[in-house]
This record gives sequence, structure tokens and C-alpha cells, in this order.
Amino acid sequence: MVQKFTILFAPVESVGHVNPCIGLGEVLLSRGHKVVFAVDQSFAGKLSPFGFIEEIFTSNETKSRKPGENMAIGLLETGLLSDKTSYESIQLLLNWPIFEVLMNKLRANEPQLKAIVDKHNPDVYIIDDFAASPTLIHSNKPWIFLCSANPLFCLDDELTPPNTSGYPSNDPKDWDKYRAFMTDAHKRRNIIYNEWMKEEGYPINTDNTSFPISPYLNIYGYPEELDYTDIRPIPQKWLRVDTFMRRGEKQEFKIPDKFRDRDIEKNKLIYLSLGSMGSANVDLMKKLVSILSKSQHKIIVSKGVLGDTYELADNMWGENSVPQTKVLP
Repeated sequence: MVQKFTILFAPVESVGHVNPCIGLGEVLLSRGHKVVFAVDQSFAGKLSPFGFIEEIFTSNETKSRKPGENMAIGLLETGLLSDKTSYESIQLLLNWPIFEVLMNKLRANEPQLKAIVDKHNPDVYIIDDFAASPTLIHSNKPWIFLCSANPLFCLDDELTPPNTSGYPSNDPKDWDKYRAFMTDAHKRRNIIYNEWMKEEGYPINTDNTSFPISPYLNIYGYPEELDYTDIRPIPQKWLRVDTFMRRGEKQEFKIPDKFRDRDIEKNKLIYLSLGSMGSANVDLMKKLVSILSKSQHKIIVSKGVLGDTYELADNMWGENSVPQTKVLP
């Protein structure tokens, strides 16, 4: 008889991190395991339709926010979502106290997380976050780091470009300078993180990594064809999967009536999405709408969490959230 486990997911409050957890959680649920999500209250009611148990962190900050809206607005306010160079962008990021914001949120949620752990007594923790809760990583239970970002974020290898640089993989001339810059940034992050560890009575983090690497198992999602495995091997205790595909999406999708009678030879269907964070760049979305409005083709647009702030052209249909897993097939 296959042993059944209770598995707790603890993702950061971002659509792009919660969705991969849903994909993995669905597989675990299909195998008879109990799956619990500890999530920000902006995701309340979004996970139970998949069959998961929702445990919601309550606060007064995000009560009226949509999922991922806090992160999107924060990125927009920094100027990161603009035509900056890699160095200019990272300087903006360092001036925006994103890690302090995330850390403060983690620390505020920690008492509730402890109560969730006591309630469900999970066998395994799966963390997709920029920092790791001491309650989870210093328990007597195994934990898994799930990296839903580009693998450069979590696998820093001298054979590959530094994360966030945007540099090509065949021209390393600027890698060392940028990597040193990022190392200093991570040191600042670790000072804040280690202050929390000391207060909780746990060992400090000494490896200066940008993500909480697990000694048990680490998983990242990236298509094999696009991965860097031709340059660097996959390290031990790391597993790559092509994608974290969500299958139980409850939101239905039908081709809009205005597109059904199109001439399919002349009017193709085009799907436009910049993801939950990229779509927060409303100026860019407006520019794309303007350009594509001149097309003879029909455009389905995932407008993003700030989609109410702009209008689509006549040859377009879209909503703030479009069920991508139903559109693409």
C-alpha cells in the first residue's frame, strides 16, 4: 500500500509562484496525498476548487487586492518595468526595499504559519519564496525548494550568465563584474535574514545564496530545450521538470462570439500575455495594443491585474485574468 503524506505548500504572494505550486500540488493530490496551501488572503477561494485545503494568512494590507496585485504595483512603482539596462534595473531594485517588504510579511505571518503546522502536522514542506521560514526549514521534517523562476536565479554557476543580467551565454566578458555586484546585494539580504534567524534562535545562513536551497530536494521548471544543461550539469539534489502544468483550471474559456465568424485563413487568433508581472507595465501593454490594433488578426489579451486601467482595440478581446491552460490547447 502506498503511503499517504500531508504536504504543505508555502509560496510567496505572487501568481507566478502560486500557479506552479498548483501544478505540482495537483499531481500529489491525484496520488492520494493531502495538500495544504498556506497563502496570502488575496488568494482566498482560489485554491479550494482544485481540491486543496486553504489556510489563509490574514492581515489588513491586502484585503481588497487581487492575487499578485501587491507585487505588480510594487514593481511598477520602482521603475523596474521600463527600458532600463541590467545595471540600471538592479540599482532600482536595490533602492526598492523588496526584500525588507517580503521579510516583514514573512515575519508577520510566522505565528499563523506555526499554528497551521500544528494543525496539520505536515510530513513535507514545499517552499517557493525568496526566503525560507525558520519554522519550516529548521523543523524535523524534510522540505523542498521549488524554483518557479528562471533557473539562473537558483543555480548560480560560473559557466552561465549571472541571474537578472540578461547577458548572453556565449559572451562572458561582463559576467564577473555583474556577479560581484549581485553578491554584494545578497550580502545585504542575508544581514536582514540572519537577524531574524538569531531572534528565533536558529543558525544563521552563511552561503549567501539568493534562494533557500534545500539539503533534501530542489525542483525547478524549465523546458529542456531552453535550459543551460549543455553548459552546466544539473547539480545533485536538483530536479528539472519541463513545466508545472495546471490541469484542474475551473475557469472556462470559449472563443468570443466576435471572433467565431472570422475567416480563419485571413484572421488568425493570437494570444498576448506578458505574465502576471510583465503585464503590470501598463504603458507597454498600451503600446502593444496600439500596434496590434492595426493587425487583420484577432487578439486574445491577458490584461493583467491592472487591466482595468486601459482599453482594448476592436480586434481584441480580453480580461484581467484569462485561463491560459484553456486558451492554448
